[in-house]
Amino acid sequence: MSRTNPSVAPFFANLAAIATPFGTTVAPGARVAAYVRATPKSDDPDFVRENRVASINEGLKRCREGMNDIVYVLPGHTETHSSSGDIWPDKKAGSVVVGLGRPGSTNAPRVTLSHTGASMALDVDDLVVTGLDIRSATAAVTGAVVVTGDGCVIEGCKIALTGALGANPAIAVTGAADFRLAHNHIVANSTDPIVEITGATTTDMEIVYNFLRQAQGTSGGAGISVASTAGISGLIAHNVLKTATGTAAGGILTVGANAAPTVGVFQNFAGDNAAGSGALEPAVMTLA
Repeated sequence: MSRTNPSVAPFFANLAAIATPFGTTVAPGARVAAYVRATPKSDDPDFVRENRVASINEGLKRCREGMNDIVYVLPGHTETHSSSGDIWPDKKAGSVVVGLGRPGSTNAPRVTLSHTGASMALDVDDLVVTGLDIRSATAAVTGAVVVTGDGCVIEGCKIALTGALGANPAIAVTGAADFRLAHNHIVANSTDPIVEITGATTTDMEIVYNFLRQAQGTSGGAGISVASTAGISGLIAHNVLKTATGTAAGGILTVGANAAPTVGVFQNFAGDNAAGSGALEPAVMTLA
């Protein structure tokens, strides 16, 4: 899986607001709405101190609707959500949440869901989330990541939900047009699919270049599942999926019959055997 080929470069690598050879800049028309770190640093520069907030939601409050304003989440920031409901209730459409650090590292900006009803809900249009470390060790979280807004992006994140989710997906995409899930490392412990796609208006999705691992010991759910619903369309390509031994053959990546004509599935590798290398999933098509 190339990380350097420009044709498959991560979305966040193309944001002028994140990095240039000359430092951090802001795309025309946008602004930095806030810098997020719960614990202030005495040596933070003035521009950070003057625009610093303690939570991502506080940063999102400062964004303007539809303007691609940016909320930078600084290294070392952590926040834990221990009550039910949307963790970012004040989000604005078109906002960009950028975690600064490598997701999975000890100083990566981390969001922890510690309540069964806590949910990262992408329910406004064009919300971008990148570079965050999203965690939960809580069992039976019912809506860990739920996407219903059009044009949303989750890219370059680490999502590790190690509490037993039962029959709940890690990421549920329902009626969300133009959704992009790319370059993420996703681990879930669930008897349901890790990524579950439903809703006839889930059109032109991109599920590409992700690593997905099912942590359920036996009879774990599929990696990616698309409902048998006419109207669902998009591309599922170049993902690597690992599911538990005992997953039904062909159950690692499933596309329902009514969605199959408009969902392209290419070059995904999957396996359910700890001692074996993955294979193409589904199998190579037969040409007439």
